[in-house]
Amino acid sequence: MVRKFAAVIAALLLIPAVATGGMEWKDETPALKVLKTYTDNINKLLTETGEHPINSLFSCFSSIVVMGITEKDDAEIPEDVEITVELSYDTISSLQLRVNDPDRFPVIAAAIIRALYGDSMTQEDAISIPQERAKKAKQDPASSFEEPVDVMNGNKPRVYYAYYPNQYQSGKNWLQMTLIFPLPGEWDGEGLILGTEADREYVPEDANPDYDGFMRDDDYTHYEVFSTATPEPDSAAAEYDFR
Repeated sequence: MVRKFAAVIAALLLIPAVATGGMEWKDETPALKVLKTYTDNINKLLTETGEHPINSLFSCFSSIVVMGITEKDDAEIPEDVEITVELSYDTISSLQLRVNDPDRFPVIAAAIIRALYGDSMTQEDAISIPQERAKKAKQDPASSFEEPVDVMNGNKPRVYYAYYPNQYQSGKNWLQMTLIFPLPGEWDGEGLILGTEADREYVPEDANPDYDGFMRDDDYTHYEVFSTATPEPDSAAAEYDFR
């Protein structure tokens, strides 16, 4: 496999950006710098499709950033569109989009997905599944749905959708998309795994089949704790059978 996720992120830094209002970013880590440029590219796509850009930054830390689309720039609290991003030191780990308007959700979700893929994904491909999920919510607004999220980063981006009617007893129904980013250097720049697909397990290509530290398929035997110590062969306790 040609591993070029790092090259994709590097390319993001070279794409002309759209200003994100008066949002004040803290470029303290490589991941925050990548997120700022990624957000600028999302805004470019949002503007092209007639949607408002991300224009409010509610909190900004090295491990988590919360931002959104608000009526006025630099709002203090989220309104109808909220985006929460989790970061490692040098890359984005996950992004969660929440929108309480099913008509706006597909366009915003598509922009977030397309900004990761660049020119290799069309608007039609990016928006098709978000439109389908929004349609499902509109057809039966009282019924929730949720795709269980596997938060482990793998070798391709993964996306999961959910719908929570009147979640906070405020009369607002929330559509949600969770995007799990691939590990740096593991993604070939193509492919998107949906949360409804059964096979989304990630196994490194160079995984050692023999036990060598933590292995996810060892039935968690690495967590076993034995309360009774085995006696040394030359100790007095060795004369007794402790079984």
